[in-house]
Amino acid sequence: MASIETEGPAETDPERDFGALLGWESHPAGERLMLVMQSSRKTPKTDNDVRDFRYFLTKEQAILLGNYLFRMAGATAPRTARPGLIERLFGR
Repeated sequence: MASIETEGPAETDPERDFGALLGWESHPAGERLMLVMQSSRKTPKTDNDVRDFRYFLTKEQAILLGNYLFRMAGATAPRTARPGLIERLFGR
């Protein structure tokens, strides 16, 4: 893996780097998923108050992130119901 030279740790700007999560959506992007998250530092009054952040994740990263968020919230991921015998036999 190639190393990337940096000038030191990135500085955090509270005016730019922190906010409340307003919403999110995801879209397929080939073998990956694109996760769009929207945030704002204050109650949004105009479209300029809302910032979009786009992340490309592998499907494995998306699963790990989802499971992590469930654990942090003290919940468990929902399980898909196994089809009943009739549905399995007749393919419904």
